[in-house]
Amino acid sequence: MMRRVPKALPLLLGLGLALAQPSLEEAEALLRAGEYGKAALAYEEILAQDYGRLEAHLGLGVALAKLGRLEEARFAFLQMTQVFPDRYEGYYNLGQVYLRLAKPKEAAEAFSKAVELNPTEEAYLGLASALSQAGQAQEAAQALKRGLTPERTPAYRLALAQALYAAQARVEAVPVLYGLVNREPGLAEAWDLLARILAEEGLKERALRELDRGLKAVEGKERAKLLLRKALLSPTPEPLLREAYALDPSLWQAAYLLGQRRLEAGDARGALGFLQAAYRVSPEPEVALALAAAYLRLGDAQNAYRYAEEAGPPGTFLKAQAAVALGRKAEALRLLEGLSAPEAQALRGALLLEAGRAEEAVALLRPLYEAGRNPEVGVNLAAGLLALGRLGEAELVLREVLERAPRQAAAWYNLGLALRGLGRQQEAERALRQAASLGSKEAQALLRR
Repeated sequence: MMRRVPKALPLLLGLGLALAQPSLEEAEALLRAGEYGKAALAYEEILAQDYGRLEAHLGLGVALAKLGRLEEARFAFLQMTQVFPDRYEGYYNLGQVYLRLAKPKEAAEAFSKAVELNPTEEAYLGLASALSQAGQAQEAAQALKRGLTPERTPAYRLALAQALYAAQARVEAVPVLYGLVNREPGLAEAWDLLARILAEEGLKERALRELDRGLKAVEGKERAKLLLRKALLSPTPEPLLREAYALDPSLWQAAYLLGQRRLEAGDARGALGFLQAAYRVSPEPEVALALAAAYLRLGDAQNAYRYAEEAGPPGTFLKAQAAVALGRKAEALRLLEGLSAPEAQALRGALLLEAGRAEEAVALLRPLYEAGRNPEVGVNLAAGLLALGRLGEAELVLREVLERAPRQAAAWYNLGLALRGLGRQQEAERALRQAASLGSKEAQALLRR
């Protein structure tokens, strides 16, 4: 939050200041009324007459920041630090604006100066936030440790524990958290982080006991955070997730995990409602990814493609699958090109075969098959070998596939084709009949000729 404009300072410069006072009061009234544009113009007018008015510099910066005109607010507060280099407010608010401009290093410099001038809790919290956003977790924790005094609030102590955790100093965070939960037992975030650290240290049962202590102390919807953490540590999470979600429907993680469990159980339609609810609250990449998977299983390729795209790089494989379902196979091939996962390579091999690029398909599928002996990969490898006229190799691969998956209709059909090509008609006939009995329409059509 921006630091509010203080009440008008005592008159120090006699008659000249008194004459400007009505304008300043008007500007402050506009700011309080939310008329930020008019307030900014009023403060500019005051500064045009007297550039040494502290309240006008501060008010102008706040009004511009409220309007979202952040570069102008940055300049206003930067000017304030030039005219009043010993005033805390300019540096503190400059740090806040830099944070909103996603310039954490510049924000850290401004907050550091604010801390030097007046080591307030808000200045230390701003400095730690800037350092964290700049990827300096250890420095953020050290800053909060330096600023720790007996009068610091629970919010400050929680921020310190969170910073220590982010800096991989979990052991240091534990005493801070125990002090916090004993002082403020209703603070759910402290219990949650304490349990998380204990579990990560291998003390899962102790973590669960602490969560139960926390659940006795925490009231209202804040209990949902602890129920969620308990679910993550429990062998039977679903009742806890349901209770957490009922308490706080805005807790997207609970809805997401409920959806994920249904998806893993094969119930894509049952998963969809939970996943959509989670996405409405927080469109996280993992939620979009789960939605893409659910829609793909339900045969809705258009929505699967949309959510896979929103999931970013982790959604590329699902996006390629959706593109195949939408008939955009060339696009799918491009998407799969940089993916190394076996399932992605298997799909790429199948698409290369369909595109008539048998040699590329075989080069891709042979090492993939040898690495995992997947029957479907083996069938596609054999199809590629057949297309290249390498019938003997295709037969060997198919017989190996059928040893592992004797009811693989496509393998029997391709074996029939290979044997026909090798001139072994009776064996080919038997293989094709077996394929037909397993439901191969291609084999059935071939036998009717």
